[in-house]
This record gives sequence, structure tokens and C-alpha cells, in this order.
Amino acid sequence: MHVKDRFYEIDLLRFLAALAVVLYHYTFRGFAEGGYSPVEYPVLGEFFKYGLYGVQLFFIISGFVILMTATKRDAANFVISRITRLYPAFWACVTLTAVFILWKGGEVFQVGLVQYLLNLTMISGFAGVEMVDGVYWTLLVEIKFYALIFVLLLCGQIKRIEWFLAFWLMLTALSMVLPLPKIVTFLFLTDWSSFFIAGALFYLVRQNSMNVLRGAMLFISLLLALGQNLREIKHLEVLYKSDFSPYISSAVIFCCFAVFLMISLGMTSKLNSQKLIKLGVLTYPLYLIHQNIGFILFQEFGSSVNRYVLLIGLVFIMLLASWLIHILIEQSLGRWMNNQLKVIWAKVSKSDDSLKAVKTTASRST
Repeated sequence: MHVKDRFYEIDLLRFLAALAVVLYHYTFRGFAEGGYSPVEYPVLGEFFKYGLYGVQLFFIISGFVILMTATKRDAANFVISRITRLYPAFWACVTLTAVFILWKGGEVFQVGLVQYLLNLTMISGFAGVEMVDGVYWTLLVEIKFYALIFVLLLCGQIKRIEWFLAFWLMLTALSMVLPLPKIVTFLFLTDWSSFFIAGALFYLVRQNSMNVLRGAMLFISLLLALGQNLREIKHLEVLYKSDFSPYISSAVIFCCFAVFLMISLGMTSKLNSQKLIKLGVLTYPLYLIHQNIGFILFQEFGSSVNRYVLLIGLVFIMLLASWLIHILIEQSLGRWMNNQLKVIWAKVSKSDDSLKAVKTTASRST
């Protein structure tokens, strides 16, 4: 079965997931946790608090898209594609967020120069350095997933991805019932792995069709995702002092799986419009830039502007800022970085090949 290089319906899902997270933060989390925002949305908040599951949808999307990317590249080009995709917008958003915090962060939001510089690496969270914006935690999860795929590429085992997914699924299931070593749960991100595994399986279904093994693994992934969610709900209820319905949250997760199953089976062709890419390109900068800057603006204007006007205005501002970041920074800097890194890698590869040739000639002469 031929697989396209881009599924535009996934661009729509990306946008909806990002928008759901934005509305979750603005209408619920900002007021419910620690007074980040002084503006309460008692009705909208009860609905959009389930927008937090946009993160899980992102993880499924990542499983699908990253495996599709990995099967078309070698290890070096996979790393280059991830660097040039993630860093330009990230640098811009970290910088803008830091500027806003320095301007109006007050006592709630603070940032130091060393913290800012370390944040630019994107991996400072692994060393316990506080992130400039809390939403960056998902990038640390994504990076661990990329690392697993990179190792498979490096070892030439990406063609055996299905066996790896079966092993990973078994490890995830064990983590639900046994206290596995922390290094194992860290490296294999077992709290979220069921979503990445499902996304990768959906790609395999789209590429090679459904079979009994893939169907069984997807079903187990769904069960594990639902089980992990029931554990997470307890933490959320304590954190926010608010009830989270296990039925609604489970239904949201089930719908995410169902929609991706439809995509993998080719049932969403009517939604496959190239115009949707315009929404897809907004999602990464929108996700990175919206939270702390939005909370600061809520604090600044929450007492003087109608809360619904403020909400709509902030969402519009964040969409516009995301578009500008994509056009002015993400596209141009990402393209330049991609070209430069490929040139550097070509030179390194050529020098390595020359060195190997010299060593081979020398060994033959002896």
C-alpha cells in the first residue's frame, strides 16, 4: 500500500489538539492551579478542562508521524530533520516568553539568565533546570521517543519496529502492575508509551493494512491508555480540587484512537485537503508560546476587559503570533539549518569514507 508523505487530516488533528490545550489552560488550569490567572470561566472551564487530553492526541500523532519519517531516512538525516523542525520555533518562543516574564512576570513567573540559556538546549529539564514555560515538559517526553527511534535506525532495526513495539507494549503493561526500575520507566517513558505505540501501529496499519497482531496490539494499547488515565485522574483531582469524569475522559481517549483508526484505514480521504496544512503549521509555535504569556496577559487585563472578549482576543493574538513565528523564523531558519547540517554531515561522512579507504589500503599493503 502506498503511503503519502503527508496526511493533511493529521494537520487538522494537530490544530484541534493544540487549540484544546490552549482552552484548557485559559479557561480552567490558569484559575484552578495556583492562581496563574485571576479570570474564572465556571461553565467553559468544566467543559474545556478535558482539553488536556490534547497532549495524549499529540503523542499518538507523534508515534504515527515520527515512524513515517524514520522509515524514509537514515539515522543522521532523522536527527537533522528533528533538530531543524524543533529548534527554530522553540528558540523564538523561549525568548519571547522570557521577555514577557521579565516585563510583567511579577512574583508568579520568574526567569534568570542562566535558566534561559540552559532552556535553549531544550534538554535542560533532564538536569532539573526549571523550564521557562511548563508546557515544555512534553518535549522531554518526545525527545525520549525520538531517542528510541534513533537507536533503532542506528542499529539498522527500524524494519523490525513491530517486534520492538510488541516488546515496548509488554514493558508498559508490566509497569502497570510491577515496580520496574526507574531507569527503565524513564527510558521507555512508560507513563505515556501506550499513545506513542498506538500511533506507530496506526502508521503500520496504514502502510501494510490491518492484521490480527496489529489489531490485538492496538486493543492492548487502548486498554493500557485507559488504565493509565484512571490513575492520572486521581492526581488531577487532587491538583485542581475538581472532579474529572472517568467516563468522559475515557470517551475522549477512545475517540482519539477511533479517529486514528479511520485515518489508518483510509476512511478520512474527504478531509484530506492540502489547505489544512495552514492550520498544521500553527500548532507547534501555538503550543509553545500560549501558556505563560497568556497567563501574564490575563493578569494584566483580567480586571478591566470582559472575560469572554479577553479569551477570544488572546486566542486570536496567539494564533497570529504563531503564524508570524512560522513565517519569519520557523520556515527560514529551519530551511537554512537543514541545508547547513546536511552539508556538514556530507563532509563528515566523506572524511570518514576517505579514512576508511586509507586504512583498508594500508592493511592490504601490510
